[in-house]
Amino acid sequence: MRKIFSVGYEDLQTLIYYQDGSNAFKLVIAKENDPPLVVEKDITRAEAFRLMNTRP
Repeated sequence: MRKIFSVGYEDLQTLIYYQDGSNAFKLVIAKENDPPLVVEKDITRAEAFRLMNTRP
């Protein structure tokens, strides 16, 4: 998987990864402070592009 999008706001980081072979998109939300938080979710192509085109 390769990272195609990343945006940070305060201590949260939102990333979107894409895998060519299976045409899969994965949303990852990570928090740096204690306790560490990582949320991963499979998303559709439409959801990925909607998130990438939304301004914080």
